[in-house]
Amino acid sequence: MNIQKIAELAGVSVATVSRVFNHPDKVLPETRERVLAVTEEHNFTPNWFARGLTIGTTKTIALIIPAIVSDLYQNIISGVETVAGNKGYAVIFGQTRGDREAEYNFLKLMKERKVDGIIHVGTLLMRESNDQSLSLDMPLVHIGKSDSCDCKIHCHFDTDEAAHRLLGHLMELGHRSMSLVYDKKQDKEIAESVENALKAFAPQTAGKLCFNSYVADDSTEGGYLALQRIIKQNSLPDVLITGGDLQAIGILKAARDNKLRIPQELALASFNDSPVCSVVSPALTSVEMPAAKLGMTAARLLFDSIENEDDDSDYSHELILQPKLKIRESCGNTSDIFELFD
Repeated sequence: MNIQKIAELAGVSVATVSRVFNHPDKVLPETRERVLAVTEEHNFTPNWFARGLTIGTTKTIALIIPAIVSDLYQNIISGVETVAGNKGYAVIFGQTRGDREAEYNFLKLMKERKVDGIIHVGTLLMRESNDQSLSLDMPLVHIGKSDSCDCKIHCHFDTDEAAHRLLGHLMELGHRSMSLVYDKKQDKEIAESVENALKAFAPQTAGKLCFNSYVADDSTEGGYLALQRIIKQNSLPDVLITGGDLQAIGILKAARDNKLRIPQELALASFNDSPVCSVVSPALTSVEMPAAKLGMTAARLLFDSIENEDDDSDYSHELILQPKLKIRESCGNTSDIFELFD
């Protein structure tokens, strides 16, 4: 069954059937009802991809993320879906796991499927060599810093300010030896921000500020194994900072297994501040990253670009969201829990 057969059975033209699906308000009610009755009788579903080519929109956007299992990315997904759903759009997800080829192939597929726009999370986009270049020619929003991608529209957390405030708090508590446990594929911006903050504080510490970094998967197992490795190397710092909460939870377990007291013998802080941070013992000091809000912001920027695509092809924009530092017990804080900044 195709649209031509539906038109024949309903006694109308193919153009009329097309208008019933695309612009039903422009078809006489009795004609519209007759066409819909025929489509229902024969279980006919229009080819929405072909429809999209005809009317210039497929009512779909794509979201490319490093991993679906992360709490941070799940909240970004939720934010994007909320805005897209309100606009009557579907969202196609692509998980790259930090693989450039997987990302390139997904972008190519989305271009072929004529999605109306793309939201990209991460730092790999279009940084390939010339033979791998891909001209998307569609609205694009990057969740990440502007220097990590060639896109013109960005939104991201102010990780530089977050790292500066977190390290400032740790130094106020007397910590001078710090180590970062992070996922190299997902936490690059956090790692860079922490290193920049350390450089900024270095003159104040007269060279007494020590720092190491350890690469670990963004998982409880990754955090657990990282602390085991640090203990084995006899390189325990004053404080461990993790790129994600799951790593911090793994470190808590490894600390218990090794009879290592937190925060008395090792302070611990993380980025993301998922709900578990406030219920574990000791409660985790963490940087809250409003990921759902970030996803909603990215989606709104994308739809603004889609709806005004013909206005200004050189339009560029950057929105920066401020995280909050949630000070709790895991770093040695003895006062009430509070937010250091908005």
